[in-house]
Amino acid sequence: MHGQKRSEYKSRLLNPKTSSKLATKAQQWNHLSHELLTQRRRLLDPAPPPAGTADAAGNDDRVAKPSSKILLTLTEKMLSVNPDPSHLWNIRREMLLYIPKMEEDAVVETDPIRPSVTNLPNIDIQPELTLTAHCLQRNPKAYSAWHHRKWSLVHFLTNPTLEVDCSTSFPETDDARKILRSELELCSQLLQLDERNFHCWNYRRFVVALLGSCGVRSTSGSVQDAAEDLAANSNVDLFSGSWSSWLNRQSQVSMGAQLLPSAIKFSSNKGMNCEGVQYIAKTISMLTQEELEEIINNEWNFTNSKIQDNFSNGSAFHYRSKLLPLMLEFRLQSSHSPAARYKESLVLAREEWENILLNAIFTEPDDQWWYHRFIVSWVKPSADVGDEMLLEYETLLFEMADSLRELLEVEKENGALGNAVDRDESKGAKCKWAYLGLHLVLSTLLESKILAEGKAADLIEEAGECLTELIQIDPNRRERYQNFAAEIIRA
Repeated sequence: MHGQKRSEYKSRLLNPKTSSKLATKAQQWNHLSHELLTQRRRLLDPAPPPAGTADAAGNDDRVAKPSSKILLTLTEKMLSVNPDPSHLWNIRREMLLYIPKMEEDAVVETDPIRPSVTNLPNIDIQPELTLTAHCLQRNPKAYSAWHHRKWSLVHFLTNPTLEVDCSTSFPETDDARKILRSELELCSQLLQLDERNFHCWNYRRFVVALLGSCGVRSTSGSVQDAAEDLAANSNVDLFSGSWSSWLNRQSQVSMGAQLLPSAIKFSSNKGMNCEGVQYIAKTISMLTQEELEEIINNEWNFTNSKIQDNFSNGSAFHYRSKLLPLMLEFRLQSSHSPAARYKESLVLAREEWENILLNAIFTEPDDQWWYHRFIVSWVKPSADVGDEMLLEYETLLFEMADSLRELLEVEKENGALGNAVDRDESKGAKCKWAYLGLHLVLSTLLESKILAEGKAADLIEEAGECLTELIQIDPNRRERYQNFAAEIIRA
Protein backbone atom coordinates (compact mmCIF):
# COMPACT_ATOMS: atom_id res chain seq x y z
CA MET A 1 0.00 0.00 0.00
CA HIS A 2 2.99 2.31 0.07
CA GLY A 3 2.58 5.29 -2.24
CA GLN A 4 -1.11 4.68 -2.99
CA LYS A 5 -4.38 5.85 -1.50
CA ARG A 6 -6.32 3.45 0.71
CA SER A 7 -9.49 3.97 -1.31
CA GLU A 8 -7.73 3.02 -4.55
CA TYR A 9 -6.19 -0.05 -2.92
CA LYS A 10 -9.55 -1.23 -1.58
CA SER A 11 -11.31 -0.62 -4.88
CA ARG A 12 -8.89 -2.92 -6.67
CA LEU A 13 -9.57 -5.65 -4.10
CA LEU A 14 -13.28 -5.41 -4.87
CA ASN A 15 -12.62 -6.11 -8.54
CA PRO A 16 -13.79 -9.71 -9.24
CA LYS A 17 -10.76 -10.59 -11.38
CA THR A 18 -8.32 -9.25 -8.80
CA SER A 19 -10.05 -10.96 -5.88
CA SER A 20 -10.14 -14.24 -7.83
CA LYS A 21 -6.41 -14.11 -8.52
CA LEU A 22 -5.68 -13.30 -4.89
CA ALA A 23 -7.85 -16.19 -3.74
CA THR A 24 -5.96 -18.57 -6.04
CA LYS A 25 -2.62 -17.32 -4.74
CA ALA A 26 -3.83 -17.78 -1.16
CA GLN A 27 -4.84 -21.36 -1.88
CA GLN A 28 -1.46 -22.10 -3.46
CA TRP A 29 0.31 -20.54 -0.49
CA ASN A 30 -1.72 -22.57 1.99
CA HIS A 31 -0.98 -25.75 0.06
CA LEU A 32 2.77 -25.06 0.07
CA SER A 33 2.68 -24.18 3.78
CA HIS A 34 0.91 -27.43 4.60
CA GLU A 35 3.34 -29.41 2.46
CA LEU A 36 6.35 -27.74 4.07
CA LEU A 37 5.22 -28.35 7.64
CA THR A 38 4.17 -31.91 6.85
CA GLN A 39 7.53 -32.73 5.26
CA ARG A 40 9.40 -31.14 8.17
CA ARG A 41 7.38 -33.09 10.75
CA ARG A 42 7.98 -36.37 8.95
CA LEU A 43 11.66 -35.62 8.51
CA LEU A 44 12.25 -34.84 12.17
CA ASP A 45 9.96 -37.47 13.64
CA PRO A 46 12.16 -40.42 14.68
CA ALA A 47 9.18 -42.79 14.92
CA PRO A 48 8.28 -44.76 11.76
CA PRO A 49 4.92 -43.93 10.16
CA PRO A 50 2.01 -46.31 10.81
CA ALA A 51 1.56 -49.11 8.33
CA GLY A 52 -0.65 -48.33 5.36
CA THR A 53 -0.16 -44.55 5.62
CA ALA A 54 0.28 -42.97 2.21
CA ASP A 55 0.82 -39.46 0.94
CA ALA A 56 -1.44 -37.59 -1.49
CA ALA A 57 0.20 -39.32 -4.48
CA GLY A 58 -0.42 -42.77 -3.02
CA ASN A 59 3.19 -43.41 -2.02
CA ASP A 60 3.86 -45.28 1.18
CA ASP A 61 5.45 -42.96 3.74
CA ARG A 62 7.91 -45.67 4.73
CA VAL A 63 9.24 -45.69 1.15
CA ALA A 64 9.02 -42.01 0.30
CA LYS A 65 11.51 -40.72 2.87
CA PRO A 66 11.36 -36.91 3.24
CA SER A 67 14.43 -34.96 2.25
CA SER A 68 15.81 -31.77 3.75
CA LYS A 69 16.71 -30.71 0.22
CA ILE A 70 13.02 -30.81 -0.64
CA LEU A 71 12.32 -28.52 2.30
CA LEU A 72 15.02 -26.15 1.12
CA THR A 73 13.35 -26.05 -2.28
CA LEU A 74 9.96 -25.39 -0.71
CA THR A 75 11.29 -22.56 1.46
CA GLU A 76 13.03 -21.04 -1.55
CA LYS A 77 9.80 -21.12 -3.56
CA MET A 78 7.74 -19.58 -0.76
CA LEU A 79 10.27 -16.95 0.25
CA SER A 80 10.65 -15.84 -3.35
CA VAL A 81 6.95 -14.95 -3.23
CA ASN A 82 6.89 -13.50 0.29
CA PRO A 83 10.24 -12.94 2.07
CA ASP A 84 8.68 -11.66 5.32
CA PRO A 85 7.68 -14.78 7.34
CA SER A 86 10.47 -15.41 9.81
CA HIS A 87 9.41 -19.02 10.47
CA LEU A 88 10.27 -19.93 6.85
CA TRP A 89 13.80 -18.59 7.26
CA ASN A 90 14.09 -20.48 10.56
CA ILE A 91 13.13 -23.72 8.83
CA ARG A 92 15.63 -23.01 6.05
CA ARG A 93 18.47 -22.48 8.53
CA GLU A 94 17.38 -25.61 10.37
CA MET A 95 17.66 -27.61 7.15
CA LEU A 96 21.02 -26.08 6.20
CA LEU A 97 22.46 -27.35 9.47
CA TYR A 98 20.49 -30.60 9.35
CA ILE A 99 21.61 -31.90 5.94
CA PRO A 100 25.08 -33.18 7.01
CA LYS A 101 23.57 -35.01 9.97
CA MET A 102 20.86 -37.00 8.27
CA GLU A 103 22.01 -37.24 4.65
CA GLU A 104 25.80 -37.12 4.75
CA ASP A 105 26.21 -38.57 8.24
CA ALA A 106 28.85 -35.93 8.97
CA VAL A 107 27.89 -35.30 12.58
CA VAL A 108 27.16 -37.79 15.30
CA GLU A 109 24.81 -36.10 17.71
CA THR A 110 21.93 -37.24 19.87
CA ASP A 111 19.91 -34.12 19.01
CA PRO A 112 19.60 -33.96 15.19
CA ILE A 113 18.31 -30.41 15.23
CA ARG A 114 21.31 -28.98 17.06
CA PRO A 115 24.56 -30.20 15.52
CA SER A 116 27.66 -30.18 17.66
CA VAL A 117 29.25 -26.78 18.07
CA THR A 118 32.62 -28.37 17.44
CA ASN A 119 31.53 -29.83 14.08
CA LEU A 120 29.10 -27.38 12.54
CA PRO A 121 28.60 -28.01 8.82
CA ASN A 122 29.81 -25.52 6.28
CA ILE A 123 27.15 -24.16 3.94
CA ASP A 124 27.30 -23.11 0.32
CA ILE A 125 27.15 -19.34 0.66
CA GLN A 126 26.22 -18.51 -2.93
CA PRO A 127 22.65 -19.93 -2.98
CA GLU A 128 21.85 -18.05 0.22
CA LEU A 129 23.18 -14.78 -1.18
CA THR A 130 21.27 -15.31 -4.42
CA LEU A 131 18.02 -16.10 -2.63
CA THR A 132 18.20 -13.19 -0.20
CA ALA A 133 19.15 -10.81 -3.03
CA HIS A 134 16.05 -11.90 -4.96
CA CYS A 135 13.90 -11.50 -1.85
CA LEU A 136 15.27 -8.03 -1.17
CA GLN A 137 14.46 -6.99 -4.71
CA ARG A 138 10.83 -7.82 -3.94
CA ASN A 139 10.91 -6.19 -0.51
CA PRO A 140 14.06 -4.18 0.35
CA LYS A 141 12.83 -3.79 3.93
CA ALA A 142 12.24 -7.44 4.81
CA TYR A 143 13.73 -7.85 8.28
CA SER A 144 14.00 -11.63 8.06
CA ALA A 145 15.76 -11.61 4.70
CA TRP A 146 18.40 -9.17 5.95
CA HIS A 147 18.89 -11.29 9.09
CA HIS A 148 19.35 -14.47 7.07
CA ARG A 149 21.93 -12.79 4.86
CA LYS A 150 23.88 -11.76 7.97
CA TRP A 151 23.62 -15.25 9.42
CA SER A 152 24.81 -16.83 6.16
CA LEU A 153 27.87 -14.59 5.95
CA VAL A 154 28.86 -15.20 9.56
CA HIS A 155 28.36 -18.95 9.25
CA PHE A 156 30.50 -18.98 6.11
CA LEU A 157 33.30 -17.01 7.78
CA THR A 158 33.34 -18.83 11.09
CA ASN A 159 32.96 -22.45 9.99
CA PRO A 160 35.70 -23.32 7.49
CA THR A 161 36.34 -26.75 6.04
CA LEU A 162 40.08 -26.37 5.52
CA GLU A 163 42.83 -26.74 8.07
CA VAL A 164 45.69 -24.31 7.67
CA ASP A 165 49.29 -23.94 8.67
CA CYS A 166 49.80 -21.32 11.38
CA SER A 167 53.02 -20.16 9.77
CA THR A 168 51.20 -18.82 6.72
CA SER A 169 48.25 -16.60 6.05
CA PHE A 170 44.88 -18.05 5.17
CA PRO A 171 44.45 -19.22 1.57
CA GLU A 172 40.82 -18.03 1.59
CA THR A 173 41.58 -14.45 2.62
CA ASP A 174 41.06 -12.95 -0.82
CA ASP A 175 37.82 -14.88 -1.40
CA ALA A 176 36.29 -13.75 1.89
CA ARG A 177 37.20 -10.13 1.35
CA LYS A 178 35.97 -10.29 -2.24
CA ILE A 179 32.58 -11.49 -1.04
CA LEU A 180 32.37 -8.78 1.61
CA ARG A 181 33.33 -6.05 -0.84
CA SER A 182 30.68 -7.32 -3.25
CA GLU A 183 28.21 -6.98 -0.38
CA LEU A 184 29.14 -3.32 -0.06
CA GLU A 185 28.48 -2.93 -3.77
CA LEU A 186 25.05 -4.52 -3.31
CA CYS A 187 24.30 -2.00 -0.56
CA SER A 188 25.31 0.82 -2.90
CA GLN A 189 22.92 -0.46 -5.56
CA LEU A 190 20.02 -0.80 -3.14
CA LEU A 191 20.66 2.64 -1.67
CA GLN A 192 20.52 4.10 -5.14
CA LEU A 193 16.91 2.91 -5.26
CA ASP A 194 16.13 4.16 -1.76
CA GLU A 195 18.88 6.11 -0.04
CA ARG A 196 16.93 6.15 3.24
CA ASN A 197 16.51 2.36 3.62
CA PHE A 198 17.78 1.99 7.19
CA HIS A 199 17.78 -1.82 6.88
CA CYS A 200 20.40 -1.50 4.17
CA TRP A 201 22.40 1.04 6.17
CA ASN A 202 22.45 -1.35 9.13
CA TYR A 203 23.59 -4.17 6.88
CA ARG A 204 26.32 -2.01 5.39
CA ARG A 205 27.71 -1.28 8.86
CA PHE A 206 27.51 -5.02 9.58
CA VAL A 207 29.54 -5.87 6.46
CA VAL A 208 32.13 -3.20 7.29
CA ALA A 209 32.50 -4.77 10.75
CA LEU A 210 33.10 -8.20 9.17
CA LEU A 211 35.53 -6.68 6.69
CA GLY A 212 37.47 -5.20 9.58
CA SER A 213 37.34 -8.50 11.47
CA CYS A 214 38.92 -10.26 8.50
CA GLY A 215 42.15 -8.62 9.54
CA VAL A 216 43.36 -8.59 13.12
CA ARG A 217 46.16 -6.21 13.89
CA SER A 218 49.00 -7.53 16.01
CA THR A 219 51.80 -5.62 17.68
CA SER A 220 54.46 -7.98 16.33
CA GLY A 221 52.84 -8.44 12.93
CA SER A 222 52.94 -12.26 12.82
CA VAL A 223 50.03 -14.51 11.95
CA GLN A 224 50.67 -16.51 15.12
CA ASP A 225 50.27 -13.43 17.30
CA ALA A 226 47.21 -12.36 15.33
CA ALA A 227 45.63 -15.72 16.12
CA GLU A 228 46.42 -15.30 19.80
CA ASP A 229 45.02 -11.77 19.78
CA LEU A 230 41.80 -13.05 18.26
CA ALA A 231 41.54 -15.83 20.80
CA ALA A 232 41.93 -13.32 23.62
CA ASN A 233 39.08 -11.19 22.27
CA SER A 234 35.42 -12.03 22.37
CA ASN A 235 34.73 -14.28 19.40
CA VAL A 236 31.13 -13.14 19.33
CA ASP A 237 32.14 -9.48 19.12
CA LEU A 238 34.27 -10.16 16.09
CA PHE A 239 31.42 -11.55 14.02
CA SER A 240 28.31 -9.96 15.53
CA GLY A 241 28.56 -6.73 13.57
CA SER A 242 30.00 -4.82 16.51
CA TRP A 243 32.73 -2.30 15.74
CA SER A 244 34.27 -2.50 19.21
CA SER A 245 36.50 -5.51 18.46
CA TRP A 246 38.50 -4.19 15.52
CA LEU A 247 38.35 -0.50 16.48
CA ASN A 248 39.24 -0.96 20.14
CA ARG A 249 41.84 1.78 19.91
CA GLN A 250 39.09 4.28 19.07
CA SER A 251 36.94 3.96 22.17
CA GLN A 252 34.76 6.89 21.07
CA VAL A 253 33.21 4.73 18.35
CA SER A 254 30.35 2.54 19.48
CA MET A 255 28.26 0.47 17.08
CA GLY A 256 26.60 -2.44 18.79
CA ALA A 257 26.08 -6.05 17.77
CA GLN A 258 23.46 -6.94 15.17
CA LEU A 259 23.46 -10.70 15.76
CA LEU A 260 22.74 -12.35 19.08
CA PRO A 261 25.44 -14.66 20.53
CA SER A 262 23.09 -17.63 20.01
CA ALA A 263 23.23 -17.01 16.24
CA ILE A 264 27.02 -17.29 16.15
CA LYS A 265 28.69 -20.65 16.70
CA PHE A 266 32.19 -21.70 15.77
CA SER A 267 33.74 -24.84 14.38
CA SER A 268 36.09 -25.13 17.32
CA ASN A 269 35.11 -24.54 20.92
CA LYS A 270 38.80 -24.12 21.70
CA GLY A 271 38.94 -20.80 19.87
CA MET A 272 42.13 -20.02 17.98
CA ASN A 273 44.91 -22.56 18.14
CA CYS A 274 47.63 -23.98 15.94
CA GLU A 275 47.35 -27.67 16.75
CA GLY A 276 45.63 -28.86 13.59
CA VAL A 277 42.20 -27.77 14.80
CA GLN A 278 40.06 -25.76 12.41
CA TYR A 279 40.25 -22.01 12.88
CA ILE A 280 37.14 -20.08 13.84
CA ALA A 281 37.54 -17.70 10.90
CA LYS A 282 38.39 -18.14 7.27
CA THR A 283 40.76 -15.19 7.21
CA ILE A 284 43.30 -13.99 9.73
CA SER A 285 45.61 -11.52 8.05
CA MET A 286 47.19 -8.30 9.16
CA LEU A 287 44.91 -5.28 8.81
CA THR A 288 47.32 -2.43 8.22
CA GLN A 289 46.66 1.15 9.21
CA GLU A 290 46.39 2.01 5.51
CA GLU A 291 43.71 -0.64 5.00
CA LEU A 292 41.79 0.60 8.02
CA GLU A 293 41.92 4.17 6.75
CA GLU A 294 40.81 3.06 3.30
CA ILE A 295 37.74 1.31 4.76
CA ILE A 296 36.71 4.30 6.87
CA ASN A 297 37.46 6.87 4.16
CA ASN A 298 35.30 4.93 1.71
CA GLU A 299 32.43 4.93 4.19
CA TRP A 300 32.93 8.63 4.91
CA ASN A 301 32.80 9.49 1.19
CA PHE A 302 29.82 7.20 0.70
CA THR A 303 27.75 8.91 3.41
CA ASN A 304 28.68 12.27 1.89
CA SER A 305 27.41 11.23 -1.55
CA LYS A 306 24.13 9.89 -0.13
CA ILE A 307 23.55 13.05 1.91
CA GLN A 308 24.21 15.21 -1.14
CA ASP A 309 21.67 13.13 -3.06
CA ASN A 310 19.04 13.69 -0.39
CA PHE A 311 19.55 15.81 2.73
CA SER A 312 16.59 14.12 4.40
CA ASN A 313 18.56 11.00 5.29
CA GLY A 314 18.70 10.31 9.00
CA SER A 315 20.54 6.99 8.57
CA ALA A 316 23.37 8.60 6.62
CA PHE A 317 23.72 11.40 9.17
CA HIS A 318 23.77 8.88 12.02
CA TYR A 319 26.48 6.82 10.30
CA ARG A 320 28.49 9.99 9.68
CA SER A 321 28.33 10.91 13.37
CA LYS A 322 29.97 7.56 14.18
CA LEU A 323 32.66 7.98 11.52
CA LEU A 324 33.56 11.53 12.54
CA PRO A 325 35.74 10.55 15.56
CA LEU A 326 37.65 8.11 13.34
CA MET A 327 38.31 10.77 10.73
CA LEU A 328 39.71 12.92 13.52
CA GLU A 329 42.09 10.13 14.59
CA PHE A 330 43.36 9.64 11.05
CA ARG A 331 44.00 13.35 10.61
CA LEU A 332 45.87 13.65 13.89
CA GLN A 333 48.28 10.83 13.05
CA SER A 334 51.04 11.10 15.68
CA SER A 335 49.88 14.34 17.31
CA HIS A 336 47.87 13.74 20.47
CA SER A 337 48.22 16.99 22.42
CA PRO A 338 44.89 18.44 23.64
CA ALA A 339 45.44 21.66 21.70
CA ALA A 340 46.20 19.87 18.41
CA ARG A 341 43.28 17.49 18.87
CA TYR A 342 40.81 20.27 19.56
CA LYS A 343 42.10 22.43 16.71
CA GLU A 344 41.56 19.59 14.25
CA SER A 345 38.11 18.96 15.77
CA LEU A 346 37.20 22.57 15.00
CA VAL A 347 38.44 22.18 11.44
CA LEU A 348 36.30 19.09 10.95
CA ALA A 349 33.24 20.71 12.53
CA ARG A 350 33.60 23.78 10.33
CA GLU A 351 33.91 21.59 7.23
CA GLU A 352 30.73 19.73 8.18
CA TRP A 353 28.91 23.00 8.76
CA GLU A 354 30.03 24.70 5.55
CA ASN A 355 30.01 21.71 3.18
CA ILE A 356 26.91 19.84 4.35
CA LEU A 357 24.79 21.47 7.03
CA LEU A 358 24.67 24.99 5.62
CA ASN A 359 23.16 23.75 2.37
CA ALA A 360 20.92 21.25 4.13
CA ILE A 361 19.22 23.69 6.51
CA PHE A 362 18.08 25.83 3.58
CA THR A 363 16.69 22.77 1.78
CA GLU A 364 15.18 20.17 4.13
CA PRO A 365 13.23 20.64 7.36
CA ASP A 366 14.11 17.67 9.55
CA ASP A 367 16.97 15.17 9.56
CA GLN A 368 20.00 17.46 9.33
CA TRP A 369 19.00 19.34 12.49
CA TRP A 370 19.86 16.31 14.59
CA TYR A 371 23.31 16.27 13.02
CA HIS A 372 23.66 20.01 13.66
CA ARG A 373 22.95 19.42 17.33
CA PHE A 374 25.50 16.61 17.35
CA ILE A 375 28.22 18.78 15.76
CA VAL A 376 27.65 21.62 18.24
CA SER A 377 27.92 19.19 21.16
CA TRP A 378 30.82 17.15 19.71
CA VAL A 379 33.07 20.17 19.22
CA LYS A 380 32.45 21.73 22.63
CA PRO A 381 35.83 22.67 24.18
CA SER A 382 37.10 21.01 27.31
CA ALA A 383 38.51 22.81 30.32
CA ASP A 384 42.15 22.45 29.21
CA VAL A 385 41.67 24.30 25.91
CA GLY A 386 43.20 27.78 25.74
CA ASP A 387 41.39 31.06 25.11
CA GLU A 388 42.52 31.12 21.48
CA MET A 389 40.67 27.88 20.73
CA LEU A 390 37.65 29.08 22.73
CA LEU A 391 37.55 32.20 20.58
CA GLU A 392 37.59 30.09 17.42
CA TYR A 393 34.73 28.01 18.78
CA GLU A 394 32.75 31.16 19.53
CA THR A 395 33.43 32.42 16.01
CA LEU A 396 32.01 29.23 14.53
CA LEU A 397 28.88 29.49 16.68
CA PHE A 398 28.34 33.14 15.76
CA GLU A 399 28.61 32.20 12.09
CA MET A 400 25.98 29.49 12.64
CA ALA A 401 23.72 32.01 14.38
CA ASP A 402 24.02 34.48 11.51
CA SER A 403 23.09 31.81 8.96
CA LEU A 404 20.09 30.69 11.03
CA ARG A 405 18.88 34.29 11.34
CA GLU A 406 19.16 34.57 7.56
CA LEU A 407 17.12 31.39 7.16
CA LEU A 408 14.37 32.76 9.40
CA GLU A 409 14.30 35.99 7.41
CA VAL A 410 13.91 33.98 4.20
CA GLU A 411 11.01 32.06 5.76
CA LYS A 412 9.34 35.30 6.77
CA GLU A 413 9.78 36.82 3.31
CA ASN A 414 8.27 33.71 1.74
CA GLY A 415 5.26 34.00 4.03
CA ALA A 416 5.94 30.66 5.70
CA LEU A 417 5.17 32.07 9.13
CA GLY A 418 1.76 33.63 8.41
CA ASN A 419 -0.59 34.19 11.31
CA ALA A 420 -0.65 32.33 14.59
CA VAL A 421 -3.07 29.69 13.30
CA ASP A 422 -1.06 28.92 10.15
CA ARG A 423 2.12 28.60 12.18
CA ASP A 424 1.03 25.37 13.83
CA GLU A 425 3.61 22.65 13.22
CA SER A 426 1.03 20.22 11.84
CA LYS A 427 0.11 22.77 9.15
CA GLY A 428 3.62 22.80 7.71
CA ALA A 429 5.54 25.48 9.59
CA LYS A 430 9.16 24.64 8.74
CA CYS A 431 10.77 27.34 10.86
CA LYS A 432 10.40 25.33 14.08
CA TRP A 433 13.74 23.64 13.45
CA ALA A 434 15.47 26.90 12.61
CA TYR A 435 14.29 28.41 15.89
CA LEU A 436 15.42 25.30 17.78
CA GLY A 437 18.80 25.42 16.05
CA LEU A 438 19.24 29.10 16.78
CA HIS A 439 18.26 28.61 20.42
CA LEU A 440 20.77 25.77 20.70
CA VAL A 441 23.58 27.94 19.32
CA LEU A 442 22.69 30.92 21.52
CA SER A 443 22.39 28.86 24.71
CA THR A 444 25.71 27.16 23.93
CA LEU A 445 27.36 30.56 23.46
CA LEU A 446 26.03 31.63 26.84
CA GLU A 447 28.05 28.80 28.41
CA SER A 448 31.31 30.27 27.13
CA LYS A 449 33.71 31.52 29.77
CA ILE A 450 35.17 34.28 27.59
CA LEU A 451 31.92 35.73 26.22
CA ALA A 452 31.72 39.49 26.70
CA GLU A 453 29.07 40.61 29.22
CA GLY A 454 27.48 43.02 26.74
CA LYS A 455 26.96 40.22 24.22
CA ALA A 456 25.50 37.90 26.84
CA ALA A 457 22.52 40.18 27.54
CA ASP A 458 21.62 40.38 23.85
CA LEU A 459 21.93 36.61 23.42
CA ILE A 460 19.66 35.95 26.43
CA GLU A 461 17.00 38.23 24.97
CA GLU A 462 17.21 36.62 21.53
CA ALA A 463 17.11 33.10 22.98
CA GLY A 464 13.95 34.03 24.87
CA GLU A 465 12.36 35.34 21.66
CA CYS A 466 13.11 32.01 19.97
CA LEU A 467 11.30 30.15 22.73
CA THR A 468 8.32 32.50 22.53
CA GLU A 469 8.00 31.77 18.82
CA LEU A 470 8.37 28.04 19.42
CA ILE A 471 5.53 28.03 21.96
CA GLN A 472 3.25 29.56 19.33
CA ILE A 473 4.40 27.25 16.52
CA ASP A 474 4.53 24.08 18.62
CA PRO A 475 2.15 24.48 21.58
CA ASN A 476 2.15 20.73 22.35
CA ARG A 477 5.68 21.16 23.73
CA ARG A 478 4.99 24.37 25.62
CA GLU A 479 6.33 23.09 28.95
CA ARG A 480 9.58 21.97 27.35
CA TYR A 481 10.21 25.44 25.96
CA GLN A 482 9.25 27.03 29.27
CA ASN A 483 11.85 24.84 30.97
CA PHE A 484 14.44 26.06 28.45
CA ALA A 485 13.51 29.65 29.33
CA ALA A 486 13.90 28.95 33.05
CA GLU A 487 17.36 27.49 32.43
CA ILE A 488 18.43 30.67 30.62
CA ILE A 489 17.25 32.83 33.55
CA ARG A 490 19.12 30.65 36.07
CA ALA A 491 22.29 30.86 33.99
